[in-house]
Amino acid sequence: MKIILYEDTPEHFFPLVNFYPQFNLRIGIKTIAENIAFYFPKFRFEYIAREIFNFKLNLRNEPIMYLSARLLLKEKINLPYEETKFVVDGYDVGFVKFEPPFPQNFEEIKIALKTIKKSRAISGRILNFPWDLIKYNQEFIIEHFNQVKKPSRSSKKIEFIGLRKNLFIARDAIVSKFVFFDCQAGPIYIDKKVELRAFTTIVGPSYIGEGSILDRAKVIKSTIGPYCRIGGEVEECIFQGFSNKYHEGFIGHSFIGEWVNIGALTTNSDLKNNYSNVRIRIGKEVYDSGMIKLGCFIGDHTKLGIGTLIPTGAVIGSFVNFFGGGMMPAYVPSFRWLGPSIDQEYDLEKAIKMTKVVMERRGITLSPEYERLIRANYKSR
Repeated sequence: MKIILYEDTPEHFFPLVNFYPQFNLRIGIKTIAENIAFYFPKFRFEYIAREIFNFKLNLRNEPIMYLSARLLLKEKINLPYEETKFVVDGYDVGFVKFEPPFPQNFEEIKIALKTIKKSRAISGRILNFPWDLIKYNQEFIIEHFNQVKKPSRSSKKIEFIGLRKNLFIARDAIVSKFVFFDCQAGPIYIDKKVELRAFTTIVGPSYIGEGSILDRAKVIKSTIGPYCRIGGEVEECIFQGFSNKYHEGFIGHSFIGEWVNIGALTTNSDLKNNYSNVRIRIGKEVYDSGMIKLGCFIGDHTKLGIGTLIPTGAVIGSFVNFFGGGMMPAYVPSFRWLGPSIDQEYDLEKAIKMTKVVMERRGITLSPEYERLIRANYKSR
């Protein structure tokens, strides 16, 4: 049997999904796609996503399970013997088809969900908006830790509190003196090639991704994706990967995309003075998040200069350059260049030139396909 993962209302997750499909968003120790794949190791996977990502289907006359990118699966689905749709908390999150016609796009998936009468509740969480990633991240760090943990490096020199079995450190990770692990509230997973420098504290549940460097950092109940540079304080956040927050400052209850640079002393607010629910703007709509503590959402390739103050519930698009310090706007669309007396469009060719420089610093060459994504996002901004 084949499984097709499909994007599901990806517009609710802008600007986080401008440069990768919705099912590649990170939560816990994995991406959404990796979380689902764990339960179906022998199945073949294909994908339905926005045309910008150029996925191609290879459909044959065989049973197919369709699963939504909004689904955070928590146990394997026992396959039904007839066409059935799957439900989590009243939301349709997928279905099984045994005979043609097999849906090939979003509209055909919607039709299938309406026409299939039999339904089955399955175990999982549903992602309706980007703040749900923050809400469920700690739960899935614990879930994934229990799935993937294996014998790790053991040393009497490692300073920690809590259960030793809740600490995984890859054998090639570097842990300097004066690094402290707090596993009392949950596990900590240190992936391969990570470097933890002196005076770093990590509070679980937390995940530090491959190749990341933490220098005098305090990371609390967060996911740090691969090849990030982290200093200062990070609390209950997700960093998708390849981003820098290397200096003093605070980022809390936030989702930070890829290739983001956060300047020294930059700090965000994650709590309103009146303790009311944080409201978030997505596109032209404003939503009540239902959360009292919620920070910001920052798209890929955005750069924030030193001393930037980010208001509660801010949404900052991709390729935003903000400089000059002080309070920035609560909503900034993609490809903007902002300063004390300037607010203008970010020139596309300059943005691409800067991207090449940034990626080359990490040993990565900007591919023609990725440049095409940048140009397509600029056109549709």
